[in-house]
Amino acid sequence: MQENQIKTLSITELLGDNFYIPEYQRGYRWTKTNVLQLLNDIWEYRQEPNNRNTFYCLQPVVVRKAEWQDIEGKTIQGYELIDGQQRLTTLHRIITYLTLEYLQNNLKSEGYQNDLYSIYYKTRLESKAFLETNTSNNTKPDLYYMSEAYNCIKEWFEDGKKGIPRQVKDEILKIILPSILTNDKVEKQLPEWSVQVIWYEIKDTTQKSEELFTRLNRGKIPLTSAELIKAKFVNADSFKGMSEDDKIKRRTQLVQIWDEIENQLNNPKFWAFVSNEKLDRYSNKIEYLFDIISNKISSEKDPLYSFIHFFDEKETADSLWRKWIEVEEIYRSLAYWYSNKNLYHKIGYLITTGTPIANLIKIKKNYTKQNFEKEIDELIANNIDDDWEDLRYDKRSDHDKIIRVLLLTNIELIRGNKNSNEFFPFEMYKNITKSLEHIHSQNIEGINENKREEWFSWLRSHSNILLNVAIDKEKAKKIIAEVNSIDQKTYRYEDFKTLSERILKLIPSENTNENEYLHKIQNMALLGLTENISLSNSVFEVKRRKIIELDRTGAFIPLATKRIFLKYYASDNGQHYSVWTKEERDTYSNEIRKCVELYNPEIVEENEK
Repeated sequence: MQENQIKTLSITELLGDNFYIPEYQRGYRWTKTNVLQLLNDIWEYRQEPNNRNTFYCLQPVVVRKAEWQDIEGKTIQGYELIDGQQRLTTLHRIITYLTLEYLQNNLKSEGYQNDLYSIYYKTRLESKAFLETNTSNNTKPDLYYMSEAYNCIKEWFEDGKKGIPRQVKDEILKIILPSILTNDKVEKQLPEWSVQVIWYEIKDTTQKSEELFTRLNRGKIPLTSAELIKAKFVNADSFKGMSEDDKIKRRTQLVQIWDEIENQLNNPKFWAFVSNEKLDRYSNKIEYLFDIISNKISSEKDPLYSFIHFFDEKETADSLWRKWIEVEEIYRSLAYWYSNKNLYHKIGYLITTGTPIANLIKIKKNYTKQNFEKEIDELIANNIDDDWEDLRYDKRSDHDKIIRVLLLTNIELIRGNKNSNEFFPFEMYKNITKSLEHIHSQNIEGINENKREEWFSWLRSHSNILLNVAIDKEKAKKIIAEVNSIDQKTYRYEDFKTLSERILKLIPSENTNENEYLHKIQNMALLGLTENISLSNSVFEVKRRKIIELDRTGAFIPLATKRIFLKYYASDNGQHYSVWTKEERDTYSNEIRKCVELYNPEIVEENEK
């Protein structure tokens, strides 16, 4: 079985070719929007000086060698165009406009080796000849869309918005049909500016064209960078100069390791450790590694960016193998970090808080094992604000900084436990919307006065604890009865406000000014947004009971948060189980401080002065 062939080709290299559109494909249907987007993208590519000696890459053109009869019964040899009809037809329209209305000459007469490629249609025979003209025809759908595309192209070139039309035409012609030069070794040189297609030639006879077309156009798995890169790796050109036995061994080794990597990356726990993306972000998870090597940024919109930038212009069998070894080494590093409890938590924290994984790979390459961990520790230290103890919840810009400190604390509590094999569940953490919860919040601030259900929910949850925590049981019973007798249809916010104040007076609290610590980190806990919504504006005892209930149902409660509400930070003789006491706040602060001090003792020492 022959391997499918993959490479990039300029449009100049397609000149003289013949393409055949079989009956299972619909006709040309690109609208003005599609055509303008292609023209504008090519033009914008040319306006960026940094794009010099690169190329604008179109989506893959999937072809297979074929033979067919033209309208006169003549045998034509060329390629069945399985995918790419819309793109190649639009480029044909652009070049036809430039040859008829700008050059006013055919391409061979202009010095090109061949004239424009031809597109033949199994069921729409007249379309081939029509494509080569500048006439309009609205009698059939294909001819209508081809006519509209041509008119749109003509208007784009001649509107004067991009500069002198003649110069714009000349510039686009140079990009779409650049000169193909060779060096002394007769190797093709990349043009200064060019449009290129990913040429994917199917040579596997077991793959049916119609099934491929359905998969690429209606189905759900388009060609990805990963598939294109794999095709390049296992292509026969990747094994030039090797014996047949060595070719088989190398190809088998590559495919086996590829599958191993793919399987491991599909493990939700492993994926959550190495990536902040959703598990379904990639159909082929190994593409994530190619994105790392290609330095693809998260805002990059080109789905084939990694394929285009992964390979060098001239790759040999040796250089391709070195590329693959680099992929394998990155995977082995990730797998080792994942299995090592110490590195798992440190690197997991960095990835979760936004450190690019490419930076970690670079450090790993440049430092010894011992120094690598020192560099990792320094990155963690740099992630924590120097004045972390002064961070405040009522300052919106501090929220992310507080989350970083509390996340580190929760991770360190697990990492530092030498008697447990427990690992921090990044998978669970990344599947919640992170939220900060006030541990003590003895007020109704934040409750929406227009949302009646919030009032009644607050009243129910707090009246439920009154008999257990109130010192004056008789007053508690009266208030409970009052809550139970409320007519929700006529109840007013002012009534709720008054009643809530009476309830809060019955609930024990410390004789301290809560404003001194209410929004500081010693009064903040990390939760998921869902749990936070159900706890907001509740007193400590209501929250404590809710946390216990959530924990029983298997909800993800970070360890430090769980310790807070299970009274872990209270002394043995502590009597105030329903209150978040100063003693507990201080103990909790000291635990956070110990975790931070592991990475940056200087910060702690400075804050203690």
